[in-house]
Amino acid sequence: MISLILAQKKMLKLITFDLDDTLWDVRPTLINAEKKTREFIETKLGKLEWGSWEEFKEIRKNLIKTDASYEYDVGKLRKKLLLMKIEEKLGATEEAKKLAENAFEIFYIERNKVNFFKGVIEALSELASEFKLASLTNGNACIKTIGLDNIFEFNVSSVDVKSNKPNSGHFEKALQLTGFTKNEMLHIGDHQVNDMLAAHNFGVKHLWFNPDNLDWEVDCMPLPTAFSEWPSLVKEISKLQFT
Repeated sequence: MISLILAQKKMLKLITFDLDDTLWDVRPTLINAEKKTREFIETKLGKLEWGSWEEFKEIRKNLIKTDASYEYDVGKLRKKLLLMKIEEKLGATEEAKKLAENAFEIFYIERNKVNFFKGVIEALSELASEFKLASLTNGNACIKTIGLDNIFEFNVSSVDVKSNKPNSGHFEKALQLTGFTKNEMLHIGDHQVNDMLAAHNFGVKHLWFNPDNLDWEVDCMPLPTAFSEWPSLVKEISKLQFT
């Protein structure tokens, strides 16, 4: 199949991928990481009240008002939230800081224990034999820890560009790092706004990973070409027109 792509897609040189919910289902990963982190903290401090999702969003909004980097640096945000929760018990002490650091280490280890969707590694390995591959993420997954650093030549995170997709910073950085043009780039992701609309607005080809066959809800751009299973990805790329 790669030979077919090469015959038809001489312009395509760079393929970028979102990570969370594109290469793996992030929800169970984050739930497990959160559970392990809370259990660790509660073994030290006893049972805590962790609050609701609505309360979390309000706290995050208020933190961003004090420091804009909390909007795009999810690691920094989580460290701060853990510290705030621990300080409710220990106060603003060195002990609280150390416990928050240890708790975040546990979260980060668990956050990077992912289960790939079926066919991901096979498809990426096939594509990597002919194209430069990279990842563009709003999250803080570590491609080295996960074992993708031998497939992706680089990862661009929100911290790297001080903004989140759908802003163009991730895409601009990818082209800067490779020296390629927009016409030589393809982006693949699951999020209708952060991936598809972002790529559309930036002017690069895009493929929508839609495993749940969701309805398209972004009225300001056409329905993108979609695929629902990773084993079909290479075939879908072969159908795209590059000029």
